Amino acid sequence: MPGHPWSLDLVVSRLSGDEELARQMVILFIAECPRMLAAIHDALAAGSPDAVRRAAHAFKGSVGNFTDDTPTLTARSLEYAAADGRLDEAAALVDRLEREVDDLLRAMAEFA
Repeated sequence: MPGHPWSLDLVVSRLSGDEELARQMVILFIAECPRMLAAIHDALAAGSPDAVRRAAHAFKGSVGNFTDDTPTLTARSLEYAAADGRLDEAAALVDRLEREVDDLLRAMAEFA
């Protein structure tokens, strides 16, 4: 993975310099991330491409607040694969997304 998985400066700049709001958003993301990933897994287990697409889209929007790097790009690829009904490809992308998100969460925990 190129570079650091997230940037505090990026988040703070997107929030007009509000570091406290950035901290609150990080804490909320850390808390909600397992639920969002579970929704993706549940949709995949149900074999519902549309539910996978919607869950991946929501996750992409959430993680995109913190990084424009690999987790966001992988969530986008997952969304597109599901939209095309390619659930076999989606399963591999979920595995990759979880590894990337683990790295992101570790980095965020230091800030939070």
